[in-house]
Amino acid sequence: MALPTKSSILDLRLNTQCTRYPKESNDGWAKCKDSGRKLPKYKIVVLGASGVGKSALAIQMTHQCFVEEHDPTIQDSYWKEVALDKSGYILNVLDTAGQDIYRDLRDQCLAAGDGVLGVFALDDPSSLDQLQQIWSTWSLQQKQPLPLVLVGNKCDLVTAAGEAQTDAAILTHKWGAPFIKTSAKTRQGVEEAFALLVHEIQRAQESVVESSMEKTQQHKAMCSCGCSVA
Repeated sequence: MALPTKSSILDLRLNTQCTRYPKESNDGWAKCKDSGRKLPKYKIVVLGASGVGKSALAIQMTHQCFVEEHDPTIQDSYWKEVALDKSGYILNVLDTAGQDIYRDLRDQCLAAGDGVLGVFALDDPSSLDQLQQIWSTWSLQQKQPLPLVLVGNKCDLVTAAGEAQTDAAILTHKWGAPFIKTSAKTRQGVEEAFALLVHEIQRAQESVVESSMEKTQQHKAMCSCGCSVA
């Protein structure tokens, strides 16, 4: 299925779509790059097992369409200018492979990312186990794990809370990560998931800045001999 030849600026706060013509999909990066001179950029890594709808979520977010069939992803990158809380920014969505043979490429994306959408399928509890293994293996090697939002995709295929959703609730407590249900097919929760992750990234960045300021103040409060200065 061909992607649409237009792109748009999404207002994630109001859940509205404002289409601007003419814009071609293939020059999305060029326009985002130009806007990026003024707007902050966030790299979002879409992580999870094969077949959970990672690519469908990324395409639904950036192109507002549902691609039902496509070749397995090795690594793709999408760009989108969005608005949130009356301010704009650039999203670079990094779509990763679910197959373990591409682990090195996946790890490179994670190393470059600002935050992660950890995706599993609500109709497949085993996909949550696979996500947990992928995320735990990588995060154990990091001094500072990336902000994470746990995404239960394919909510249009389930009518009640199942095993996967119950296990996800346990993981959110363990990982300290928000959980949201989405459907790449109906677009339910898609924009909200990305907006939630941006808030998590911003909160983490603010925490780093505050910590750095506290260390600077503590350093200034010490004289050259190491004594505290009143």
